[in-house]
Amino acid sequence: MKTYTTRPLENTPLAISDAINLLFANCPSESERYEKSRLITEICVIDALPFYKTFFGAYDVDNTLIGIGGIKAADWASDTHILYMVAVEEAHRGQGIGSKLEADRIQWMRENFTHGRCLVSTKHKKRFERWDFRVVSEVNDRYLMVLEF
Repeated sequence: MKTYTTRPLENTPLAISDAINLLFANCPSESERYEKSRLITEICVIDALPFYKTFFGAYDVDNTLIGIGGIKAADWASDTHILYMVAVEEAHRGQGIGSKLEADRIQWMRENFTHGRCLVSTKHKKRFERWDFRVVSEVNDRYLMVLEF
């Protein structure tokens, strides 16, 4: 039974603080990439297409943030989007929250852009193959994958 909802993250200090804390607490193996000072800089909503950053949150029945996932424009390549900064609270894993956040971000991208490519760096190749991403390269058990649309 689904006990959460997903929606765009609000661009408020409280919502951004919640997102930073969720990422920091739930990604210990990514501590260098998800260091708090970087998260403070990175987690903000920029709503200026084509250069944007947006985040989607998953919220439990008490409206507590339990998952987060971002998508942003690659400022170094035209029509290129990046899925990044994703985490789900450990107690809520295995409920489809990560998959729903993936679907929301991909749907948002397709609704806002008629064509392009989307990149993701992941250890979970099969997870992204179901969305039609394909492997571009593999380094240290991480896959760089691309979805062209």
